Amino acid sequence: MRKLAAPALLMTLLALGSARARATANPASSRPATHAGKPRTPKVTKAQRNAPVVLYAVNHRETMALKLRDSHGRPVKGLQRRFDHFLRCHHTNVQHRMDPRLMKLLYQTGHHWPGRQLEIVSGYRHPSVAKNPHSPHMQGLACDFRVEGVKTADLRDYLRRTFDKVGVGYYPNSSFVHLDVRKDRSAFWIDYSGPGERAIYSATPDQDLRDGRAENYHPTKIDSSWADVPGEAPPAPGQPGESAE
Repeated sequence: MRKLAAPALLMTLLALGSARARATANPASSRPATHAGKPRTPKVTKAQRNAPVVLYAVNHRETMALKLRDSHGRPVKGLQRRFDHFLRCHHTNVQHRMDPRLMKLLYQTGHHWPGRQLEIVSGYRHPSVAKNPHSPHMQGLACDFRVEGVKTADLRDYLRRTFDKVGVGYYPNSSFVHLDVRKDRSAFWIDYSGPGERAIYSATPDQDLRDGRAENYHPTKIDSSWADVPGEAPPAPGQPGESAE
């Protein structure tokens, strides 16, 4: 019995040594499955980065797939022309060159909410129908829109937080957000008017956001014809635009 103990002990020691050598050569194999590292975040592919954003013009009832670059990373040919036509004035059907930066901001916004279309309420606005003579809509610098399935308050906050040198107008009673591109500092305002109504601007827009008035204030609907005073001074340059309808 004693003669068999030594070989058995030797075999046991050899087996332990072999297992230890394998664990040293491949440390990961010795880790329990429950201790595995955090799953890696999937990389965004080139195709996903260049995926089109769907725009829908609610007045023209037209759809456009906005894509800035093709599968080879080159600018899409004819994109500016198609974008100008898509955002033409829905009152007069006249089109105007839209600012290329506005197109890029809409594209970036669409990618922030992938799979949701951008519903365009108003793009270019012809001078014959614009209520504000200084409206950026007349210069092809602005767009009123919303994102399908997204609260306009969330869209408002995203635009203000993400983009610099833009104008953001919040229209809680018209269900859209105004966005325009600028060369100087950014601006923000709240207009409580409904579609087609005279503008009702807040004197303290940031305060209205903090105290909740921006989401709860609904002005009394009265006949505003008494306020139509001949020779009334128009808004100063750089001030908010007008209602989209």
